[in-house]
Amino acid sequence: MSSSEVVSVPVEEPIEAVEELYEEQAPGHSLKPVCIFIGPVILSLVFFSMVGVLVRVHVNRLFSYPGVPVFGLIWVQILGCFIMGMAMRLKGVLLSYSPALNTGITTGLCGSITTFSSWQLLVFQELFNTPRSDHSQFRNFLGGMSVLATELGCSVAAIRLGQMIGDEVRIAYNYLLARNTPAGTQISKVETAMLSAETSGRRDGWLAWDKWAKFDVILAAGGIAGVIASTIVVALAPRTRSVSIALLFGPVGTILRWRLASLNTQPRRISRFVPRFLAELPLGTLIANVLGSAILSIIYILQIGVVVRPSVASCYVLAAVSDGFCGCLTTISTFAAEITTLRSRLSMLYAGISIVVAQSFFILISGIYFKTATVDYHICKDMNVD
Repeated sequence: MSSSEVVSVPVEEPIEAVEELYEEQAPGHSLKPVCIFIGPVILSLVFFSMVGVLVRVHVNRLFSYPGVPVFGLIWVQILGCFIMGMAMRLKGVLLSYSPALNTGITTGLCGSITTFSSWQLLVFQELFNTPRSDHSQFRNFLGGMSVLATELGCSVAAIRLGQMIGDEVRIAYNYLLARNTPAGTQISKVETAMLSAETSGRRDGWLAWDKWAKFDVILAAGGIAGVIASTIVVALAPRTRSVSIALLFGPVGTILRWRLASLNTQPRRISRFVPRFLAELPLGTLIANVLGSAILSIIYILQIGVVVRPSVASCYVLAAVSDGFCGCLTTISTFAAEITTLRSRLSMLYAGISIVVAQSFFILISGIYFKTATVDYHICKDMNVD
């Protein structure tokens, strides 16, 4: 199929037809056609991951004050999962503008707003009572289970709510599109919606500038501008340095997670190396979440000065890696979306393995210290670097 081929589409459901063609080009792998023109996708991920980091950091700070009734991180997760739910239902609408836009919003924005590693850190802090609150170990357990259950439940609920709203928006969009399209009009599904795996993208090279949609150019400009602006702010604005450096680390984590996501659609190939029931799980997301949690557990110990006393510059970098790289490498939005789509047993197995393995890393790396230490260290916190 050439990139200019026109296919008749029923005007009553144009967006559904767009999604059907997209799946036909890449059965079981929604990113396959996009990878032909990887340039727009990468720059879209850079742009949206930076936006996601800014949203997560500032929403979390907005709800971090004495006496706050609900911990601030939960609002971050709800927001990101709500947007993900809408995007899942509006996939055809996003594809009609640019495949890179669809990837940028779901993988880049939602995946960077939400964070699995910080959720697991919060669970660990409650289980081990790292603030040294005066209560029993049973209440430590209750605190950890409260954080675990509320964030997971609210995230799944936000996905469902976003899907409900997305369905209504989709219906309205289809109605307006059909109303403004004359009867019998042929709509070019490929030209307006996606990039076919059969197009000349392979001959045009890595970027294929002449195949970029208008939205691709806008997203690319945003990604490049974001990197330049963050670099300038790091050099000229010391007070915002931790956030600025996090903006530079964030896209690295997002792109790594995006690449790991390819494992989610290769169960037959993976089943050669792992048991079949594990191969059926979204291993790419699982690996990203567990890896990010393990790295964050190391950063957490370094921030409180147990191993070495960090300098101010080191605290900035540690905070940036925590908020940027780990925050974007791990995600609850994709995690919650996968839980809602997997079969019930696989869903419970997937959630259980992800949480237990992540907590195991926190316990092995950070838990030993908090069970044996007699002195509290808050080095980076005392420097007001977070």
